[in-house]
Amino acid sequence: MSLPESVLPPLAADAVSSAAQALGELPVGPSYSAGYLKSVLDEKAPRTFGDLVQALKGSGSSTLALVATLYADAPATAVTLEGPFTVSTLTGHVGDLHVKGDLTAKATLVVVGNLTVDGVLTNDAESTVVVRGQVRCRAMDTSGWVTILGGLSVEHALHGLYNDDSVEVLGPITAGLIISNDHLIYGKPKMAERKPSQGAAWGPEVFDARWAAHKQELASLLVDGIVDADGEVDVAKLVAARPPWK
Repeated sequence: MSLPESVLPPLAADAVSSAAQALGELPVGPSYSAGYLKSVLDEKAPRTFGDLVQALKGSGSSTLALVATLYADAPATAVTLEGPFTVSTLTGHVGDLHVKGDLTAKATLVVVGNLTVDGVLTNDAESTVVVRGQVRCRAMDTSGWVTILGGLSVEHALHGLYNDDSVEVLGPITAGLIISNDHLIYGKPKMAERKPSQGAAWGPEVFDARWAAHKQELASLLVDGIVDADGEVDVAKLVAARPPWK
C-alpha cells in the first residue's frame, strides 16, 4: 500500500510569511528561507504535497518544517500501512500516519500530522524525517536528521549515530533509554526511564556510547549479547530486543 496523494489547497498571499512567524527559528536546525519556499510554490506550482516535497529536494529540515507548518490546516487523511514499510523516494503526507511494524526512511519523509510506528523507526544519513505532530515508536535508530515539532515517545531504546545530523524535538522526549554515539539528541525536556549514574557530554539522561564508564554501565544494564567485550553496542540487537534491558 502506498500513501494517497494530498492535493494542495490554495494559499493566502501572506501564508508563507505567516507560517514562518508561527514556526519561529528552530533550536538546532539550519535557518530556512521563506522566500525560497515561496519561489518554489510560485514557479513550480506543485499540485500535491508529494510534488512539493519532491520540488524541495536537497532542502534542509528547517525548510521542510516550514512546509509542514504551512499546510497544518490542509485537508488531512489518516493512513495505516502494514509494516515493514520503506521510504525509498522523497515522500510527503498530510494527515496521521500509522505503520503496523517497522518504518525505514532511506529518503526524506515529511508528515503533516502524527507518526506512529509499532516497531522500529530508522532513518539513515541520506534521509531527513520531519513530523509536525507527535511521534511514537517502540524503538528508534537514527544517523540522519530528524525534526519533530511535537513530542517524541520511544518505548524502548533511542539510538543516535554520527555528528553530522541531529534529533531535534521541540517538545519532550521520553524513552526507555537514550544512547548517543556522537549524535546530538535535543528535546525539552529529555526523560529516560534508565539513565547513567553520572551525566556526560550529552546530558544527564543520555548514555555516551564512546565513554568507558557508560560502556561499562550499558554492559551491566542491557541484555547479554547487545554489548560486546570491547563495550561496543550492537545496534541491531539493541532495537530488536523487547525490551533491551535485563
